[in-house]
Amino acid sequence: MTQSDRPTDAKTPCIINDRKLDYLFNVNIKPDAHNSKRAVQNRQQLNRLGFDDDSESRQFIQTHLEQAVQEESNIVERFINTYTNHTTGEEATIDTELRDSLLPGITGKFAQVQSSWEVLPDGTRRFLSAIIYGK
Repeated sequence: MTQSDRPTDAKTPCIINDRKLDYLFNVNIKPDAHNSKRAVQNRQQLNRLGFDDDSESRQFIQTHLEQAVQEESNIVERFINTYTNHTTGEEATIDTELRDSLLPGITGKFAQVQSSWEVLPDGTRRFLSAIIYGK
């Protein structure tokens, strides 16, 4: 297993790819109408909370996401998405959870985080994406 797909030691195992944290910090994002706008929004919220793109801030965000997976009461929606695998042409499904959490910032401000997680067959959660909201 590579560093970018490292599992955590949490009770409910979860996988957070380092590239997903890049997205939250708006680093090396492929420009397009959806990703660019959302990555900028997430980065602005992290700035508002006092998080820089450094190892300490990334660890704080990763720990927050890992802790969010441990709380069953924050699941706001669970659904099955059907999609076509563009490589094989086969239809597949993905079991997805949406979770809400409150991210405390260094500045004393807070933001709502809506994170999405793939539920793998063994119960492991794989981080897909997040939207960070705040004023």
